[in-house]
Amino acid sequence: MAQPSTPPEASLVRLAREAAGLSPEKAAARMSVPISGSRWRQIEAGWRKDSGTTVTAPATTLAQMAAAIGLTPDRLATAGRDDAAEILREIERTSAPAEPSPQQATLTGLAEWQQKVILNALDDRPRSKREKALLLRTLAEQIEEQAGSDNEQPDRGTGLDAAAGDA
Repeated sequence: MAQPSTPPEASLVRLAREAAGLSPEKAAARMSVPISGSRWRQIEAGWRKDSGTTVTAPATTLAQMAAAIGLTPDRLATAGRDDAAEILREIERTSAPAEPSPQQATLTGLAEWQQKVILNALDDRPRSKREKALLLRTLAEQIEEQAGSDNEQPDRGTGLDAAAGDA
């Protein structure tokens, strides 16, 4: 049986993968739900050698493949896969890093030793990373509420430096 022609999106995926210098196995391992290297090859070829049947990637699989190798939604759409392009747009929206909250920006503005003091205080009792994060968020919310109610500017002389000296 003669090999059918390769679908445009499959050729695009192969070219992008090769341009990234990845084997099908390495590219597949980058996916959030990895597939095998042989399945990746089948999708790139557009057919299965063992059965001689055509292979068309489901939209979700194609979108995840594209995300793994850095293809854009517009390039998928140009290749005729608007369905996968739309899913890839959603993948990009949901995986984009969020802007830091004011509390996070404040914490990153602390000196390294100050961050360690806070984190060490949380280690007085063994806690999971999730518990620590929840504790810090709750504490930040309480401090934010207090700051909103008394509208005070922070006193530069009574911050963590003074608190560390009182301990």
